[in-house]
Amino acid sequence: MKLTGGQVLAKALKAHGVQYVAGIPGYGSWALVDALLEPGSEIPFIQVMQEQSAVHLADGFFRACGRPMAALLPAGVETSKAVCALATASANSSAVLVLSGSNEPRPVDGIRTSPEVDQTVLCKVSCSVSEVDAIPEVLRQTFSSMLSGRPGPASLELSIKTQIATSESKLDFSAHRQPSLRLCPSLESVERAAALLSDAQRPVILVGGGVISADATDELVRLAEYLHAPVVSTSGGKGAFPDDHALNGGAIGRLGSACGNTLLQSADLILAVGSRLENLLDFGWGGGRNSALSHAQLVHIDIDPQQVGKRHEVELAVIADAKLALEGIGSALKPAQRKRIAGKRAQYLKEVIALKKQWEDEVELLSNSDCTPFNLQRPLLELRSTIESEAIIVVGSGGVRGAVHQMFPIYHPRTHLTCGDSSSLGWAVPAAIGARLAMPARQVICLVGDGDFLHSLQEIAVCVMHTIPVVFVVFNNSGYMSMRDGQCGVFGRHYGCEFNLPDGKPYSPNYAEIARNFGLDAWRVEHASQLKSTYQKALKSNGPSLVEVIVAREGGGPLLQSDLSFPAPQYSR
Repeated sequence: MKLTGGQVLAKALKAHGVQYVAGIPGYGSWALVDALLEPGSEIPFIQVMQEQSAVHLADGFFRACGRPMAALLPAGVETSKAVCALATASANSSAVLVLSGSNEPRPVDGIRTSPEVDQTVLCKVSCSVSEVDAIPEVLRQTFSSMLSGRPGPASLELSIKTQIATSESKLDFSAHRQPSLRLCPSLESVERAAALLSDAQRPVILVGGGVISADATDELVRLAEYLHAPVVSTSGGKGAFPDDHALNGGAIGRLGSACGNTLLQSADLILAVGSRLENLLDFGWGGGRNSALSHAQLVHIDIDPQQVGKRHEVELAVIADAKLALEGIGSALKPAQRKRIAGKRAQYLKEVIALKKQWEDEVELLSNSDCTPFNLQRPLLELRSTIESEAIIVVGSGGVRGAVHQMFPIYHPRTHLTCGDSSSLGWAVPAAIGARLAMPARQVICLVGDGDFLHSLQEIAVCVMHTIPVVFVVFNNSGYMSMRDGQCGVFGRHYGCEFNLPDGKPYSPNYAEIARNFGLDAWRVEHASQLKSTYQKALKSNGPSLVEVIVAREGGGPLLQSDLSFPAPQYSR
């Protein structure tokens, strides 16, 4: 039986468990789209409105379930608009398979080991295929590389000539790639880590997204309870440790919690797990770039050796899978040792409880406010009380991301998805669509500011066309207020961050009305009495829905925990 290159790729994708392909048909991909519809290899094709959104959608899919999805570009990667989406997926360790075509075949089949000066440098692995018979094996290599170690995006390029060429060979479509082997820690490193943690007076466990990728929440909870040590999280690590656990110390960073930052600053030993320890920890701590962690001994667990010691001096490096490392350290702590630890840390835990209570009281004052326009805290906490505990929250950039990071409770891993420190405008809407495709039985709520929403609002049409029930909550403050606040803090003035009319009055479209014109159920909320009932209506909608919440420009965002460290020009000082 003759098969075209496009048909071979479609069958191979299906064999690897790819459930959806999102993208835009184009000259370089027509044959691939056609092949996806062939009997025996049918994979639903989700047409998006902008090619970058296809990658964001696949990114959200992977982060919600841990399985790769494919994004199809209309032409070659080198000429794609998807560079920001690839960078976001790479920065957040998201395994996205990007498919593309080209006019001319590459000279060599397989994985390119030397990065080129183009967009493929953003991928963990870049492959090209010029022979139909090589497609199944190259795809196996691609999946193995994409998912092993720290996950990351991969690109696979099929020339147009290869897509339409045929083969009569009997090909092996099975996904019998080598199993993803977890990197075990050495016995010496595990025992030394256990000893350091046992001897410390004020240990803190700092978790990043690597804990979620490694499915290590159970091991993390067990070790924290053995050590009687509080757990603080980066934005990417939120959800790795339940927010309702007594040992959860909260979020860290400039937009973290006062409790989390205080615990980190007063620690004598920090166990960092699955985090690159960058960006959030470098804002406003004063005294040099590494001062956020330089006051304490640092034990760093990460699967990527290039990240350990890259930004901060470490007392002990444990290069291993987070799940196995946490399990090993927990096993190394014997019952008698755990009993001694509990006794000597009783006073420390009282301090942790007091700090948490102080922070919760501060948040409660804001979350109970009936002021109009709203602050962010009130509608967010009202939403938390309305949705299921396992609902997936997809958060855009800016102030909304900061507020969710510091005070929105998350109880399960893979239920807090964020664009991370890349702050990619336009990421949240398509990522939420991908999350709902990945987890169709879960509630999926997309939380996004109005400025962010404007970058990808056209993608809500995808929800209507495919009946994908995502709830979009748009926080409207007529501008990029988080950018404005930072600009004012450094320069004492701002420009270009507010949406205004020529007379200076705020400008805003009616997003609820726009959503209705797209075919969504939509509501506009301006008073506290409307919040709960409107959220309930949105969640009960048979299809996608949107709630527009009017938020204050002044003082409506997250609570800043420190000043923004930015080198202001001389004239503004």
